[in-house]
Amino acid sequence: MKRNIFVTMGILILTGFAIQGFVGAIGGIFLTTIIGIVYGTVKRDKRLVKWSAAALMITIFCIMVCYGWLLITANSQ
Repeated sequence: MKRNIFVTMGILILTGFAIQGFVGAIGGIFLTTIIGIVYGTVKRDKRLVKWSAAALMITIFCIMVCYGWLLITANSQ
């Protein structure tokens, strides 16, 4: 079952990247971290929850950087 979750996570990330590029990959990673946290909590897999939470923090940081970059480029024009 854990393998199916990881395959689903990979498909979500690749689909987001294929559709919207870098921003879509960030969105795909965001969705997969939520799935990983929920699945790890239900199955009591502490390692999966820990790594999913770390990936969620990195994703939130990337979202803030992309949003800041968009604001800076929008104001310069």
